[in-house]
Amino acid sequence: MSRGVKAAAGLLFAIYAAAMLYLLFFRLRNDALFELALSEGGYWELVRGFVNLTPFDTIGRFLYVLRTREGYFAAHAFINLAGNVALFVPLGVFLPLLFRKMRSFWRFFLLCALAIALIEASQALLLRGSADVDDLILNLAGASIGFPFGLLAVKLLDKGEKKT
Repeated sequence: MSRGVKAAAGLLFAIYAAAMLYLLFFRLRNDALFELALSEGGYWELVRGFVNLTPFDTIGRFLYVLRTREGYFAAHAFINLAGNVALFVPLGVFLPLLFRKMRSFWRFFLLCALAIALIEASQALLLRGSADVDDLILNLAGASIGFPFGLLAVKLLDKGEKKT
C-alpha cells in the first residue's frame, strides 16, 4: 500500500477516532450529575446503577420494543441497536488496513474486545454513559462486520500497486 493511501487512511481514522471520543465521552450526561447530587449512596452507588453485566438483557428489551412497535420507544430502540453496530464498522475496516498485525481475526477481535470493554467501564466511571455488556456485544459485531472489508481493501490496494 502506498504511503499516500496509508496517510489518507490514517487521517480518516484519526477523524473517526476523534468523533467517537466525542460521542462516547464528551456529550455530558446531565441526568447523571443531577442523580449524583441527589444520590444517598454516593458515587459508587450511582455507577453501579449504570452497569449491566447480563448478556442480551438490553438487546432483548429493545427487540421486544421493536416487535411491539411502541412509537418513540421503537425508534429509540432501533437507533440504539443499529447505532451500536454501525458506529464500530469503520473500526473493523481501519485496523486491518492500517496495522498489519490486525489482519489476524483473533488478534483483531481480542484487541477490539479489550478496547470496547475499557470504553464501557470508562463511560460508567466518568458518568458519561453506562457499562453495558450488550453494547460490547453490538460494538464487537460492528467491528467484526467491518473486518472483512478492511482485508478486502488491503488486498485491492496491494493488487493495484503491483499493476503499476
